[in-house]
Amino acid sequence: MKRILICTCVAVILTCLVSKERLLAQVEESSPVATGQEAAVSASSAIVPRLIRVTGTLPESAGKPSSGVISINFALYKEQNSTDPLWQETQNVRLDFAGHYSLLLGATKEEGLPLDVFSSGEAHWLGIQPEGQTEQPRILLLSVAYALKAADADTLGGKPASAFVLAGSQSPVVAIASGSPATTAAAAQGLNAGLSGPTPQAACTTISSDGTATANQIAKFTTACNLENSAIFENAGKVGIGNKAPAGALDVTGTAFISGLLTPEAGEEIPPLGTATATQGFNSNPVDIEAAVYNPSFGSATYLYRWQAEPSENDKATASATLNLLFGVPGQANETGLSINSSGVLTFSPSQTFPSLGTVTSVATGAGLTGGPITTNGTISIPSAGVTNAMLANSSVTVKAGTGLSGGGTVALGGTVTLTNTALGTITGVTAGSGLTGGGTTGSVSLSLLQTCSTGQVLAWSGTTWVCSTPSSGLAGSGTTNGIAYFSGATTLTSTAVPTNGQILIGSTGKAPVVGTLTAGANVTITNAAGKITIASTGGGTTALPFFVTASGRTGTTIGAGANVNSLWGFLLPYNVTSTEITYDVMVADNSAHAYDIGLFDNSGSLVVDLGATAGTTFAAAKGFNTLTWAQGSTSLTAGRYYLGFTTNCTATCAKIAAATAVVSFIINKSGGASSGGALSTSIVPPADGWNTGIQPAVVIQ
Repeated sequence: MKRILICTCVAVILTCLVSKERLLAQVEESSPVATGQEAAVSASSAIVPRLIRVTGTLPESAGKPSSGVISINFALYKEQNSTDPLWQETQNVRLDFAGHYSLLLGATKEEGLPLDVFSSGEAHWLGIQPEGQTEQPRILLLSVAYALKAADADTLGGKPASAFVLAGSQSPVVAIASGSPATTAAAAQGLNAGLSGPTPQAACTTISSDGTATANQIAKFTTACNLENSAIFENAGKVGIGNKAPAGALDVTGTAFISGLLTPEAGEEIPPLGTATATQGFNSNPVDIEAAVYNPSFGSATYLYRWQAEPSENDKATASATLNLLFGVPGQANETGLSINSSGVLTFSPSQTFPSLGTVTSVATGAGLTGGPITTNGTISIPSAGVTNAMLANSSVTVKAGTGLSGGGTVALGGTVTLTNTALGTITGVTAGSGLTGGGTTGSVSLSLLQTCSTGQVLAWSGTTWVCSTPSSGLAGSGTTNGIAYFSGATTLTSTAVPTNGQILIGSTGKAPVVGTLTAGANVTITNAAGKITIASTGGGTTALPFFVTASGRTGTTIGAGANVNSLWGFLLPYNVTSTEITYDVMVADNSAHAYDIGLFDNSGSLVVDLGATAGTTFAAAKGFNTLTWAQGSTSLTAGRYYLGFTTNCTATCAKIAAATAVVSFIINKSGGASSGGALSTSIVPPADGWNTGIQPAVVIQ
């Protein structure tokens, strides 16, 4: 049997009204007016409607809604499971395309619903049974249905109101709504004589207001005879509560609370935020559901879930929309990934997990596999020869012979095929060349490196082949105890005990290092002694500078740098030293915010000590010698090759450092690539070596 889900909303509209005019008319029938004046009171014939509105839906069990006319029996029961109905009727109900219906319960009876059904004050249940089907689960009627009992208010204790008028009363009875204050008061006295209750208030002679009325605003009585503004506006048939320009039949600004059922006859509609164009679609207005939560870390917070229809494929033949779920806080909600398209297909976020669809109880193994059946755990394997060629879609391969080869063909998997070399020919002989031994013209031959040379010879590579050669007899020259040696020729080594002051061995390209000269700059002296060179401050004092990179007095030229260009000078550090700061000679000052930087790169191109980007107010505030500390602090440097780097972010030459015009170095004013904002790069690719003399900064590393 088909199961039909019935969603029913019972809205009972009952009116209990005993008008003052009707009550006065009843009084008049028992006490005619003594003066003979005809009363202007007409008896009201208002009757309480004994009907209950019922709305609902009858969908088919497969989800397709019913339509057309169907007979439904409606019955009222005292209990949810009672077998005997207190009252019932059958109506032919017309369903719309969605299976909805709406009717008045009691409409087939002349008297409508009987009053005695609700006179007991007990709860009642509504049963609904479509024709040919079983009765659906019963629905408890809402309390408003019992307003039918209010019809009993037409009598007082079962008697008309005229039965309570005093026999001797001759008070005239007039209509309260149209009488003068005097007659109104008299009428009120006549009523009070026969009925207990409050005395009606005298009619207003005038209606007052403070004059602040607003166009289209509905007035309200603040006192019995005074009208003032309310919060309700009416404009062109549209009512606004809390706003002056309602956008619809009812427009409420602020929070609305509905304590009873909200039953829209035509359904709810949530419009889009705008009208779509070829360039833009619009989301629907959102439906937000909020929750409040307390977190001990940040206190109270509000989170919301939002349902929102969103356009898709705008300005395309496939244009449509999806229903999406968002989550966030008021003012900011993000997509959760849950979406429903027009065909009912659900899309989930990539991390969505679902309950298991069931439990696998057994796994059997088919042809070519072994290990099954598995009911708890186990291993499925392919046994030897378990998979045959017959089980494969392609059970063979074709091998084609290319150029210089013959053979090949189609071969089953696991089979073999032969390819034969037909073009390369046969090796007929192998001859040992220079530096090798062995070889031959028949059979298998071997080649070996030459392992012996004549007495006094060594095996050496000549540039084209290995040869036996006689080495040089040695270096010519004579040594001096504790002297400094240098090459005076390709095979001659010269030694001197005490070089001239300022001389030091400087390497150069090729095999012949030469004696070069370092000239002491301002505040620096260089003293040679047997086996050592001393670099000290001016005057030969005891404060020794660890080493001197390159220097000149103020008599040379100057060194400047353009914007963001690393200028490099290379030098040799002859011994290990711990460096803490640098001294340089400023020839052109720059008391500005331009950034300057000096540092040392090692032979691999890494920046080992650095001032960092330093403002001109610190770096070149005035002419003369200036000393700054490395940003890295005290740093140990080992003997070796280093590159002095200097850069600034000036767009043109700004501050300048004193420089010598003829000083030996293996790199002179070479580019180390671009810097950034007046700071040296953390690494460079060192330029190629080239021993030379030229302009170099006057700098002391100490």
